[in-house]
Amino acid sequence: MNRLKNIASKIKTEFKELDIVPYYPKGEERKHYFLNSYCCFSSNFSNEDLYVTDLKHVLCLYINNSNYKSDEQGIIFNDRQYNIPVLKDVWDEQKKRIKARNFAIFAPTGEGKSFLANNILRQYFEADVRLVIIDLGGSYSKFAKLYPDDHIILRYEQGKNLGINPFYISNEADLTPERLEDLAIFLLELLAEGNQVSKAKEVAIKKVLLHYYKHIRLNHSLASLYQFIDDKKDSLIEALSIREEHFSVYNFLHILSEYVDDGLYSFLFNVSEDQTYKIEDKHMIVFELDEVKDNKEILSVMLKLIKSAIQRTIWRNRSERGIILFDEFAKQLKFDNVLESVEFYYQAIRKQNGAIGIILQSINQLPNNSTSASILENTQVIYSLRNEKGYDELQKRLNLSSQDLNQLKSIRNNLTGDRKHTEMFIKIGKESNIFRLEVPKQVYAAYLTDGKESERIMKLYEQHQSMEKAIKTFIKQL
Repeated sequence: MNRLKNIASKIKTEFKELDIVPYYPKGEERKHYFLNSYCCFSSNFSNEDLYVTDLKHVLCLYINNSNYKSDEQGIIFNDRQYNIPVLKDVWDEQKKRIKARNFAIFAPTGEGKSFLANNILRQYFEADVRLVIIDLGGSYSKFAKLYPDDHIILRYEQGKNLGINPFYISNEADLTPERLEDLAIFLLELLAEGNQVSKAKEVAIKKVLLHYYKHIRLNHSLASLYQFIDDKKDSLIEALSIREEHFSVYNFLHILSEYVDDGLYSFLFNVSEDQTYKIEDKHMIVFELDEVKDNKEILSVMLKLIKSAIQRTIWRNRSERGIILFDEFAKQLKFDNVLESVEFYYQAIRKQNGAIGIILQSINQLPNNSTSASILENTQVIYSLRNEKGYDELQKRLNLSSQDLNQLKSIRNNLTGDRKHTEMFIKIGKESNIFRLEVPKQVYAAYLTDGKESERIMKLYEQHQSMEKAIKTFIKQL
């Protein structure tokens, strides 16, 4: 405030030396000039004010005029002309601009992908949107810890499980047709049956599951199911009137032996009771899988377990808005079956009041196949940050117009001055524009995802056990 007064005093002094008497409105007059400083918007001006007689009126009427128009609600960005906050409705509840609200963020390393994602997700979170973040980079723990009672971080540690038991039911009422369908799909995926599973195989696996739950009343788990089928292997096919080609007992026992008893991956299912009730009331769930990113088998099973937990908890209330974000998505795409697993979410989200988000360094990290094409077709909100190598592939794969490409090429960041900001291209349906992202120091600290500054904040958090206090202490030390 004192600095502002000094600046005003200096301006007055300079004007006086030029024999100019400066005009500056005060009180209600000042408020009206600010609120009505858009071209042709003058509801609070008096008739005397509306008679434009000098430069002061002209300048005030145009000071906030720009081609950026705020929506009624949405995520706050900044326009690139005057840094004025702009609301962009990237959810589009009424579906006036987009049919699918899924989004993708594209930017090379170091350009601020996770920073932008933190900004978008925080505003969604504060608008009561439920968040599920599947992260291979550890980019959201600081943001999550700002809300200690509303978040849970489930971190994979080598040789340990996530506490998710998809087969656990507390009573018979839990075994609904939908739950049975989900369990059947889960088992067929574990058995690597692929996407094109015949109806006969689906029916057979559901018959086996019903038979299991009919005879086994307690302590349901994959190990229990495996033991049950092993015990009944000689009579199961005949008892259920199914064919060996539709359900192979040998294949089932052979393939799933890796996940039970002394199997290589038995630890993934080594839990008797389901712990997913812990996430039911949480509005932010972060699955940190960075320790598993290079193991195809574990990552694939983890994604299946997470999908199972989401279906049984988060998606039960279809009236509740929700977002599932896949960060460090390219690392997951090293394995063929992961892309198919993610495509499931895109198909299932249509039935929910939700959206899917993916973060990539380049659109080329999405393989050029039908699965990727399906994902891109269902992604109608595009964010792109600065890319020194150009945007030709982005234009080609997303069918961007020449105007979109010119806007992308105009992106400029300022990371050295007092008012640091990044610029980004945002396309919502057919509408596109360049926006800025400038945040206060406290918010900047909360969004940092790596580097020495981030490490300092995490050390302060360990000391204070409060992320808000850690960030405030960090700001004071700057």
